[in-house]
Amino acid sequence: MSFRARLTIALVVIAMLPVLILGLGVRREMTGRLDAEAARRLASVGQSVDAELEQTLAADRARLHSLATGLAEDNRFRLAIADPQSPERRWLLDWAPASMKLAGFTMLQLQDSTGAILSAGQFRNDYGREDPAVPRALLDAAGHAAVIDARTPDGPARTLATVDSFTVAGRRFTLAGGQAFDSARVAQLSTDASIAVRLAMGDVTPTADRTHLKTYPYLDDAGAASARTVHVVLVHDPGPERALRAGITRWLLLTLGGTIIAAVALATLLAARISAPITELAGKTEKLDLDRLNQRFATQRTDEIGALGRTLDALSNRLRTSASRLREAERQATTGDLARQINHDIKNGLAPIRNVLRHLAQVAEQDPASLPTVYAERRGTLESSVQYLDELSRNYARLSPALNRGRCDALAVVREVAASTPGASIQLQLPDSLPPVRADAVVLRRILENLASNAVDALA
Repeated sequence: MSFRARLTIALVVIAMLPVLILGLGVRREMTGRLDAEAARRLASVGQSVDAELEQTLAADRARLHSLATGLAEDNRFRLAIADPQSPERRWLLDWAPASMKLAGFTMLQLQDSTGAILSAGQFRNDYGREDPAVPRALLDAAGHAAVIDARTPDGPARTLATVDSFTVAGRRFTLAGGQAFDSARVAQLSTDASIAVRLAMGDVTPTADRTHLKTYPYLDDAGAASARTVHVVLVHDPGPERALRAGITRWLLLTLGGTIIAAVALATLLAARISAPITELAGKTEKLDLDRLNQRFATQRTDEIGALGRTLDALSNRLRTSASRLREAERQATTGDLARQINHDIKNGLAPIRNVLRHLAQVAEQDPASLPTVYAERRGTLESSVQYLDELSRNYARLSPALNRGRCDALAVVREVAASTPGASIQLQLPDSLPPVRADAVVLRRILENLASNAVDALA
């Protein structure tokens, strides 16, 4: 992975992390507050409903007690229970329906100690039916309250009933009555639109959105006590909170998406600007070799990249100086070896010639008459030595490379030599352009390098 790619990824991650942490923190804080607010509202509605139910039962008990007191003091009631054939019996039958309407009850029935119904407001025809389970269940229940499906001509009427009792002429009587307690009535108890009050039968498992509030014994419309119970349950509608969480999540995702796009664009731009000088330095460094040491790395930047460029520039200058010295040393070493070899070969060719000339000079001094004869004898040695030297010169001529006289930019060669000459700063005065010349660029450069090197040595 390239440096630019790693830098881009790092910048994107750095830009995303604060947004992600902030978004998750806001969402977590909002969720906690919503849950706490929901719990507080459930508790508030629960207290309100509980107080409302207790007030309703207390008011019903007060009404029942008032009705019981009135019956106990009413002579018509005494006459009706004393003589089954008394004309007051009809009054007693009509007493519960009339009193039920006045009290605002849904159910009201008067029973004697055996459980026989003497008057029933919700179902007049229940007169005489024995239903001892109702007063017994109400008297045994906590708070003397129970949910009863009272018999009516139109079907069962669910009622939250309570009980009161009184004694007349040594006989005990009970009054059971109460108000409607169906789903519609219970739903009206809620003071919060997002929290519903419902009735549930059987076991109820509390959850985060459902709270168990009250439990009442249950009697069906046949008057039989049931093993089931009726529960008043608060149900919180999580819809608004869920919509708010979804909205927060949606905005978080949108913010993250926008941040990623902006961060990628900005990180790509910054990475390109940051890596561009490094890429430029790398490109110049790739072009460096012993034949091309004219790269310039100096820069006006004052940061770390500028320091690196200046370091590379100093290194390039040292390499140019070292390469020039190395080439000079190689040239001197090569020239010395070649000169020694040429000297040795020439000496080998000149030695026979020198010997022949000494012999001829000696003969000319001692016996001039025999000089032609001796010369003829030694002529072969002279010719072979001359032929050896001629062959030697041709062999050494082949050591020089053939010139490549192509089209050459003389100004470019001059600038390269000036840039690569160590030990002095060469100032050039050149025309803007020159037509190409036909010459060997390598030989031309070597000539100019020698001139520059000699000039630098002369200055020293």
